[in-house]
Amino acid sequence: MTSAVANGTSVLIIGSGIAGTTFAHHCARRGIAVTVLEQDTEAGGALRSHRFVKGNGFWAELGAHTCYNSYGTLLSLIEDCGLLPYLRPRAKVGFKFLVSNQIKSISSQLHFLEAAWHLPFGLRTKKAGRSVADYYTRLLGANNYRDVLSPAFNAVMCQAAGDLPAEMLFKKRPRRTDVQRTYTLPQGLQGIITAALTQPGVRLVTGCEVVGVERAEAGFEVSTAGGDTYQARLLVVATPANVAARLLRYAFPSVSEKLSRIRVETIETVGILVPKAALRVPPVAGLIARDDLFYSAVSRDVVPDQTWRSFVFHFKPGKLDAEGKVRRIAEVLGIAPVGIVETVFRTNILPSPRVGHAALVESLDATLAGIPLFLVGNYFEGVSIEDCAVRAVKEFHRLISLT
Repeated sequence: MTSAVANGTSVLIIGSGIAGTTFAHHCARRGIAVTVLEQDTEAGGALRSHRFVKGNGFWAELGAHTCYNSYGTLLSLIEDCGLLPYLRPRAKVGFKFLVSNQIKSISSQLHFLEAAWHLPFGLRTKKAGRSVADYYTRLLGANNYRDVLSPAFNAVMCQAAGDLPAEMLFKKRPRRTDVQRTYTLPQGLQGIITAALTQPGVRLVTGCEVVGVERAEAGFEVSTAGGDTYQARLLVVATPANVAARLLRYAFPSVSEKLSRIRVETIETVGILVPKAALRVPPVAGLIARDDLFYSAVSRDVVPDQTWRSFVFHFKPGKLDAEGKVRRIAEVLGIAPVGIVETVFRTNILPSPRVGHAALVESLDATLAGIPLFLVGNYFEGVSIEDCAVRAVKEFHRLISLT
């Protein structure tokens, strides 16, 4: 038996994505010992900067890929960890559309007269209570939504985004003028996770799949697939909503029931490494697919390299097997499959909330009030890195109020 209490840990966190990491960071800053359990072989969750074996250190983001200077909570964490001087700007290359295997500019797909007609009225429309499809169709018209906005939102959210609440997208936040608008780190965004989880007071256990959560006299008892048991006075669940619902179904059935109402989508991601000289595709931040088997392809061209290029394709689930995905990638890039030097496959789970989600979150928070269980992740106010960090800070403040 492994006892977190015996090791001086009072807070146990399940999951090491940006939400769990932010919570752990704030615990460490307050001198609260914390243990983080991660089922994967390395920390990061959707912040995964993959290093290609054949790329001599060349990396690509397999999940979240863009941070902004409006991400104040994230930047505070970065600054606390001493990483602010190491931020590097991303190259100014834009996204393009992929239409019938042809790369097109975004402007070429717009219906300008329709946009001009709808915009004056659309700007008066409130987002609250409307879906993405409803709000943005009113804003720019049905043709612009179908041909431009819908595939663009699908690409951003890595799922069919039309039914999502409109208020979850494009939040206005103050910008830090001392930080470039978008940025990364020399070895990718996963470096934020690494720095935060290696500071004093944080214990990280990887390769540790949690299979059960029970209430105990001292707080919580968490069991793992490896047969270990961790105990802690306070528990933080930083997993996808469906995983949290499963883990909490016996200890907190009312919480589990609410979590089970949050839909999730599986994203099948494929990252590829290609010699730079082999590609004729112009430098791009990524490709937005319209009516295709994938939602988007994000490029490493934002951090250019002399030798290599990489694209990370986010496929619709269940459409293609591994071989079929590689063939489709090669077709899009105009190369033979054998021209791909290295391939990496990864699956991520993303929330897929519907209109009315805010009321569900409010009800969930009311259920959590007064109990030493804390939920963080990307299924509360939004799915961005900053939304995850903000939720973690809010829950940390609730922890402080209970202790």
